[in-house]
Amino acid sequence: MLNVATELSVMEAVLKFFSYAVMAVFAENIVFTQGMGVSRLLKLVEDRDIRTLQYCIPIILVQLVSAPLGWMAHDWFFPWIRNYLPSWLPITALRPVVYLTCATVAMGVVWLILCIGGKHSRPFREQLPLATYNCCILGTILICANQNFTLLETVAFSLGSGIGYLFAVAIVDEGRRRLRSKDVPGVFKGLPSSLIYIGILSLAIYGLVGHSITA
Repeated sequence: MLNVATELSVMEAVLKFFSYAVMAVFAENIVFTQGMGVSRLLKLVEDRDIRTLQYCIPIILVQLVSAPLGWMAHDWFFPWIRNYLPSWLPITALRPVVYLTCATVAMGVVWLILCIGGKHSRPFREQLPLATYNCCILGTILICANQNFTLLETVAFSLGSGIGYLFAVAIVDEGRRRLRSKDVPGVFKGLPSSLIYIGILSLAIYGLVGHSITA
């Protein structure tokens, strides 16, 4: 049986996991606070042939799989390879390439997972490459590395970041419907009004929580 200390440790871990996930969905939303994935988000809102979940579910899955890979690269691979690099090549120059490799490996894993679903998962597989190379994936890995998150915090934040992207798409989609009102001047309709709308939401979040993550 678990003793009291172990139960408290498990509860603390679960609480930390949910707190970091919720933080990534709202307070540190990858779209509204970092401006990542905005261009693809706007195209997704406009394209009625692609359902929101068909694009966002692959993002969430890739975020989950790439999170531990990115953590291992930051905590294990970079300290090891630093000793073998020439003096003219800083370790920071390798970070984008390594993290993109992590995302690519995660895409392969998610592809295999989606293949289990057969024809029902085909729409998700079609969006998987675009979802994987959305800058919100690389941005999330970089944020977790820069903040020196633990493995638990990295996975929680990455999960929240993926769900946060879905949340941002839903918010912007609803805003676009309201911005089609006749009261909106013609010069602001379409992309200008959408960018202003996203900017106002970003400023609102910035005013409430600031722009940096408190580890």
